[in-house]
Amino acid sequence: MPDFPQPTEWFSSRFGDHSIEVMKALVAAGRAAHERSRDAKDGSKLKSNDAYGSSFWLCLPEELVNTLSFLPAAEILRPKRSRYDLLVFNGAVMFPAKCANDSGGPDKLKLRTSRLRTQLFSLESRFVHEVLDFGDFDFDAAKDTPPLVPDFGSATALVLIAYDCSARGGLQSIYIGEAKLLEDGTVNWLYREELPLRTLTEGPSALTLVDSAAPRFDNAPIPEAALELRLPGENLNEEELVNPATAQTASTGTGDDERG
Repeated sequence: MPDFPQPTEWFSSRFGDHSIEVMKALVAAGRAAHERSRDAKDGSKLKSNDAYGSSFWLCLPEELVNTLSFLPAAEILRPKRSRYDLLVFNGAVMFPAKCANDSGGPDKLKLRTSRLRTQLFSLESRFVHEVLDFGDFDFDAAKDTPPLVPDFGSATALVLIAYDCSARGGLQSIYIGEAKLLEDGTVNWLYREELPLRTLTEGPSALTLVDSAAPRFDNAPIPEAALELRLPGENLNEEELVNPATAQTASTGTGDDERG
C-alpha cells in the first residue's frame, strides 16, 4: 500500500480525518473532467482547444461535487446566477477553477470576474482573521450588517481549488488554499499548497495470481520418437513396404541427381 502524504495543518483543519480521501477525490475529479473535455474536443473535430476549455469549467464542478459527496454533512447548493452546484463542508464552499494556459501558473492566476464570483470570494476567511491586523476598525458598527450572500448556505469561507490542466498534457497540478479576487480578476492567494499528484495516483503494483492448474502454452504432450531395435538385414521402413519402387531405388543407390 502506498505511503500517502501527511496532510498539512491547514488541510487537516479543513477536512480532519477525511483529508487523505479528500486529496484523492480532488485528483479523481480533475482526471474525470479532463476525460470528458477531451471527448468534447474529439467530438467537435476542432483543431483548437475551444471545445476543451469551454467544457472543462462546467465539467469540473460536477465532478468535484460527485467525488466529495461522501463527506458527512456536506451541503450541496445552487447559488443564484450559478450554472452549477457547489459543495459546502465545514463552513467552507469548495470553488474549483482552471488555470488558463497563459496564466503563468498559480502566482499569476486570473479568473473571469462576475458578480457571483465577487460574492463568493468576499466570504470571510478564518485564515484572514489569523494573519491580518484590522487595527482600529469598528467591528461593533458592522454587527447589524446583513450577510452579503444569504444563499450560500452555511458557508462562511471559500476554499479555492485551482487545476492546471490541458488537452495535450492532461492534469499537471492542483493547488488548494484561500484567496481573494481582485477587481481585474487576479487571484491573491492568502494561503496555498500543492497536492502531490504522483504520490496520490501511484498505487500498489498490479500482481496477478497465476493458477498452477491453468493451461500453459507448453502443456502440449511431448512427442515420442519412433525408435526400435532391428535385426541385421531389417532395413525396410513403412514407406518402402508401401512403395516397392522406393525400396528398389534405395537398394541400388540411384537417385535423380545421379542420372546422367
